[in-house]
Parts: sequence; C-alpha cells; structure tokens
Amino acid sequence: MAVKQALLDSADLGKNERLVLLTLAAHANENGDAWPSVATIARYVGCSERTVQRALAKLVELGRIAVRQVARIATRVYRFVTQGVTDQAEGVTNQGQGGDSQRVTRSEDHPKNKKKTWRDWLPKNHPDRRGAALPPARGSDQCSKHRGSLASNCGPCRSERLGVLA
Repeated sequence: MAVKQALLDSADLGKNERLVLLTLAAHANENGDAWPSVATIARYVGCSERTVQRALAKLVELGRIAVRQVARIATRVYRFVTQGVTDQAEGVTNQGQGGDSQRVTRSEDHPKNKKKTWRDWLPKNHPDRRGAALPPARGSDQCSKHRGSLASNCGPCRSERLGVLA
C-alpha cells in the first residue's frame, strides 16, 4: 500500500491511528505486509509504546489492518485490509434482531492456537510431588553407609564401585 493511498484512506481516523497507519504503510513490502516493532512505530509517530498499542488495537477493531504472529520472531506482521472485499452486497445492512450480535472469533483467541507456556507442562495433579525426590518408603532396605538411599540403588555406592570417588 502506498503512503499516498494510506493518507487518503485514513482521513476519518484520529491522529494517532492515522500516524500509526502511515508508519505501517511506509514499512510495508510489495505484498502489503509490514513488521516494524511497537518501539519503532512509537519512535516514528513520536508517542509512547502504549499509545501505539492502543492505536493498533483500534485499527484492528475498525478492520483497517490484520495482525498475525509469525513463528519464532518477536514482532507481529501487519497486513492492510483492502476496502471492498466483503461477502455483503453494497447497500445491505446486516442487523440482528432482539439484541443478537455477530461476533467474529479470532484465530489467536482460540485455545487450540494458544502458544504453550512453561506452566502448561507442569503436572496438574500431585503438586506435593513436584521438586525434590521423595524419601524411601518405610521398611525398605536402605544403604548402611549413605543415609536416605536405597540399598539396591545407592548413587554414592555406585560411584565408589566405578572408582570415581576414592
């Protein structure tokens, strides 16, 4: 998207949204994709990173840009949404009756597409068993030289037998 076209298309936007849209247009490649960081956009616009985040959210809400996360890169890829590409005929309004609302579910909000964090890998049951090894069960054979180790599986005794510890 050319910067001139972005200027013409953004006349109805607020100043922050318009400047963010122009910055994205200046960074866009021939396919209409742009991936400047929020800090870069804030530096070009001359505002805080939080203001840029709010402006980007507003542009997504208005349907001016689409955002996607590309695997293994920290920044997001922004793509301009061209006007006139809809499934609805011109002049037709789509209004629900009785308080019905039509909601578009974003793929990034879907639980299957959610990125896993380290907390997702923790076991959900037996929180008391996480961390250090449990002591040997009562009545089991324990090593006579090393307190707390099983006689059949004593790590220090194995090391001594292998000659690692003298």
